[in-house]
Parts: sequence; structure tokens; C-alpha cells
Amino acid sequence: MKDIPQVSLRVCDYDPIRRVLRMPSALIGMPRTFMVESHHTGKQVRFVVVGPEDVLFDQDGWDGEQQVYRPLGDVAGVDHLIIANQ
Repeated sequence: MKDIPQVSLRVCDYDPIRRVLRMPSALIGMPRTFMVESHHTGKQVRFVVVGPEDVLFDQDGWDGEQQVYRPLGDVAGVDHLIIANQ
């Protein structure tokens, strides 16, 4: 089984109003799942790509320009994460 990619929270931009993390695809591409580790607490959170049941799902896949992920479990302050081409 292939290792799950992992990134530091430091590489993410955060919008506290929308509760959204954002990072460029150049770091890990757009995998189906990956881990984000907080440089503040050391906590690791797994993010998974949204599916058709999610209101953030886009049938056209945003034309490959971005991918939207939800955290697994209750993550205070984060609704979703976007990886986008830049």
C-alpha cells in the first residue's frame, strides 16, 4: 500500500471567516487523501476528497483546476481544504 502524503499546516493559507485552508497543487498534487500536521500542536488530520453526496462536490471536477477536501472527524475551525493549481 502506498504511503499517504503528508504536509505541514505551515504550507496552507487559512481564511478564518470561511474556515477554509488552501494550498498549491505543486506540493503534493491532488491525491484522494492526505494528512496535514499542525506545527502548533503536532496533531495530524486526514483530509479526503469530497464525494457526490457533499454540497461542495462539482460534477465537472473543477476542470482539474482544484480539488476540495473535508477533514475526517471534528476539526475546530476548519470546514474544508482546497488544493488549487497556481
